[in-house]
Amino acid sequence: MQEDFGIETAPDESLTLSQCSNCEKHAVWINEKLKYPVSSTAPLPLEDMPKEIKTDFLEARSIVDISPKSAAALLRLAMQKLIWHLGEGGEAIDEGINNLKKKGLDVKFQRALDSVRMTGEGAIPPGQIDPLDDIRVALLLFELLNLIVDALIAQPKKVDEILGRIPK
Repeated sequence: MQEDFGIETAPDESLTLSQCSNCEKHAVWINEKLKYPVSSTAPLPLEDMPKEIKTDFLEARSIVDISPKSAAALLRLAMQKLIWHLGEGGEAIDEGINNLKKKGLDVKFQRALDSVRMTGEGAIPPGQIDPLDDIRVALLLFELLNLIVDALIAQPKKVDEILGRIPK
């Protein structure tokens, strides 16, 4: 099977391909710098993150070190998709977050989302580039997405599993 890595090199650059002996996946090196797979300073998504949100999360993760503004825009979109996934429709994220608070989301999440301009006065719409976003804001958005997935999906799932094992 041939893989297209989408990497071009100049004539004076050294291109090296390698294959991991453990997972057998390929890596591309240019002038001894890893180019594929993309390394990232962002965390990985939680296992219980819904697939459509995980896709955006991973795309943002692949570009955060190159374009934190773009990554933050993708993460705001992923946050809106997560709110919809949790059954809180509507256009306004504020409204969805308020409904999630009624379902048990800690109020601290509202404050955290306000601080990264997801909600409140000065909120940036999902998918829109904010010139004030930097790597710090993008990394906070990754963490918040994972925390909300943990609080509203992973932990309830674990509790249900425990309850299912308790004798009647």
